[in-house]
Amino acid sequence: MRIVVMPPFDKEFFGADRLDLAPHNLFDLVERLEALAPGFAAIAPARVHFAVDGVLETDWTRELAQAREVIVLPRVGGG
Repeated sequence: MRIVVMPPFDKEFFGADRLDLAPHNLFDLVERLEALAPGFAAIAPARVHFAVDGVLETDWTRELAQAREVIVLPRVGGG
């Protein structure tokens, strides 16, 4: 599955904006990203959103077997 990593995470953690991984769910994806870039898992709950096939996903237990793409993007604050 294609993992697209948006700024600032691409440069801050991975040095690339595309990764090829096969996670089972978003928890598994975070673990795999942590293995590539220690420290990512610590910031993920507060700073990261995930879009699965173009739709923001809040359920990190959702099965990703049928997904084609996950986008890792920063949370946007506002008021």
